[in-house]
Amino acid sequence: MAQDLQTASSVRIDDSIWERVANWVVLGGDRRAVAGCFVVAIVGVVWALISAGVLAVGPNSSVAMIFGSGLTSGVVTLLTIALSINQLVLSRVFGSVSMLTDRLKGSRELRQTVESIAEVPSSPNDPADFLSLVARTLSDRAAGLVESGDGAGWDPPARLTNALRDVAAYGDSIDDHLETNAKMNDVLRVMIGTEYARNMTAVSHLRNEYAASIPAEVLADFQAIEDLLESMAVIRQFYKTIAIQQDLATLSRLLVYSGVTALVAAIVVTLVYQTNSTTLPAAMLPAVVSVGIGAVVAPLSLFVAYILRAATVARQTISVGPFIPSRGR
Repeated sequence: MAQDLQTASSVRIDDSIWERVANWVVLGGDRRAVAGCFVVAIVGVVWALISAGVLAVGPNSSVAMIFGSGLTSGVVTLLTIALSINQLVLSRVFGSVSMLTDRLKGSRELRQTVESIAEVPSSPNDPADFLSLVARTLSDRAAGLVESGDGAGWDPPARLTNALRDVAAYGDSIDDHLETNAKMNDVLRVMIGTEYARNMTAVSHLRNEYAASIPAEVLADFQAIEDLLESMAVIRQFYKTIAIQQDLATLSRLLVYSGVTALVAAIVVTLVYQTNSTTLPAAMLPAVVSVGIGAVVAPLSLFVAYILRAATVARQTISVGPFIPSRGR
């Protein structure tokens, strides 16, 4: 058991370029920018295939039929999805008086727990500042335990002091990655890993292992550290709920805007084509069709970009307590 004990001294950082690019696509990047990259890539591929003669867009092609039926019905379907997403977000906002009261009490109890341990009269309202307060308090408590050996007449073992130093460094690492008024997704990214769970298990194990030799006042500090790590677990899940709700609300609005634009683009491209002829010169058709496809796939690209982040956040924060699910497919 002792050999399996692990602690984390910092938040997870993407080292390789591939990891950074993948993280930007699925989690860290602005969703509109990610969707824009998808659209540009699709338009570029379509333009290249048309230029190579693989795709036909001339007067006798089936472009009018594709835009007039298949793509138009797909856009209408996406608008229906936007309505469903909006209803899902609203269902989380509404509630009875008792439900809303319970939510408020839970939030207040969490804040009061942190304020009591941090010995401050009140905690910040800003999510990043609140998490920063928890992280700084965690670091101070863990570092204070390492330095309390002489004063408390207690000689802590090396395993315990090394673990506490890692916990203190973990708190400092969280605080270093936070900025005031940061977006909720940026705050959540700092907590997306399993470091808190490993530290929670390590602190609990060491406290139980050395309980007989630890002074009572030191045990109280151990309990405070555990409470702070448990608060991080709750904060992470709460921030995840807010972040996903915000993303879904933004997605539903963007789907409406881009969906209407895509519907108009599909109609315009369809009307360009007449029986065995077009209203525009043949040289302009590749550009018109490519841009039209870009406008039509924009809602789908936005949907994919936002759902990718929601799915990634849900998968990587599925555990609430000190359990670490395997990172299988």
